[in-house]
Amino acid sequence: MNKKTKWIFSTSGFSKDAMFAMSTVMSIYLINYYGMSAAFIGIMFMVVRVWDAINDPIMGNIVDNTKSRWGKFRPWIVIGSVLNAIILLFVFFDPGLAPESIQMMIYITFFYTLWGMSYTLMDIPFWSMIPALSSSQKDRETVSVLTRVFTSLGYIIISAMALNLASLLGGGEFNPELASIAEKRIGFFYVAIGVSVIFLVQQVFMASQVKEKITVRNQEKITLKRMFQILKQNDQLMVVMIVIVIVNFTLYITSAMAFYYIAYDIGNEGLYFPFLALGGLVQIGSILTFPLFKKRYTRKQIYNISILIQVAAFVLLFINAFILGNIVPLMFVFGILVFVGQGLAMVLQSILLMDTIEYGELKLGVRTEGIVFSVQTFVVKLATGLAMGVVGVGLAIFGFKSSGEGEDLLPQSEVTIWGIRVMMFILPIIGMLIARNIFNRKHIIDEQKYQDIVKELEVKRGEL
Repeated sequence: MNKKTKWIFSTSGFSKDAMFAMSTVMSIYLINYYGMSAAFIGIMFMVVRVWDAINDPIMGNIVDNTKSRWGKFRPWIVIGSVLNAIILLFVFFDPGLAPESIQMMIYITFFYTLWGMSYTLMDIPFWSMIPALSSSQKDRETVSVLTRVFTSLGYIIISAMALNLASLLGGGEFNPELASIAEKRIGFFYVAIGVSVIFLVQQVFMASQVKEKITVRNQEKITLKRMFQILKQNDQLMVVMIVIVIVNFTLYITSAMAFYYIAYDIGNEGLYFPFLALGGLVQIGSILTFPLFKKRYTRKQIYNISILIQVAAFVLLFINAFILGNIVPLMFVFGILVFVGQGLAMVLQSILLMDTIEYGELKLGVRTEGIVFSVQTFVVKLATGLAMGVVGVGLAIFGFKSSGEGEDLLPQSEVTIWGIRVMMFILPIIGMLIARNIFNRKHIIDEQKYQDIVKELEVKRGEL
């Protein structure tokens, strides 16, 4: 794989996850600045995300059966990007409807559903292209690391800066505490426009420059029935999928709760930007250290290291909140450890999924990049949907009060603050320990086994 291909593809991950970060921004915007019910948004996001996740394997199957002069990935990347960029604007457009009205609930449910489905059109073929660019583990790891650097950069910048950018674009003040609710509403729409334009331009450029190298054509069209058989019979894909669901579910709860913890428990929403910005830089640095870890440790060892780092960090954050009284510098220090572990885990997530492609091809006789990477988007959406549901319902159960049309964020009760802390710190510890246990007992594709699989496939294809 040449350097041009590596860099063009990897850098396009920036806008892809900048767009995905808008899903988190949507929740903050709709609940805190549009005044919609936290319970409704949480349940709606959960239902739509689960529905969207169910569609992902079907989209993966469509990709694997696509035959065109531009390959089977790039047409869908372009189509999905165009639709997704347009629909995002409707999500952040203020239709002038009352926050609690049935009309507003229908409006936001309709466009959020379309947004998620159109994102699927480009996201699955995007990740599916990586194993089609090279069969070399080294090339794949390099592209995975670089792509994760830029996806993390895009996600963190938008997640961390969306509120500040909305305040700046809507009210002329970078500090969100100096802009009114009405000004932030307008500003969020301008942020959506900027993200949509950057996203569309970068994805179309990437699709015009990058072409897949491995084009193994399956002898028969993969039917939906056969697709589900493949998912069921690829036991290693199922193991990785379950682990990713559990880890992402707990971490997305934490990610969604970070705003509420900082704004209402710490009491300074202005710290949200520097916390995520610093964490994002640390996460990117952690991703870049993956090749160094790879020289000394196996993948399974790196995975365990990443989990244990995060568990230790959440324990320390728990102690800081419940015992030490939220010492802000310690929140930053312990939070950094979480991002270190996340960075390593994110790279491994993609690499472990890639390995199941060759494993499945050898075991089942068909190559299914689209189906395998539909699993990645499936589990991420399922995890985020469940997480948003837990966050929305959890906030409602603990008595969270939305700001509505008020000019300031409303103070919360002690019960609400306690609930925020539980969701922020305790749930991730439980989830990660469960995922670690499953991974260590069930995952069998180590470095040597993968090399053996590749050699068998080369003989089977007649390449050796």
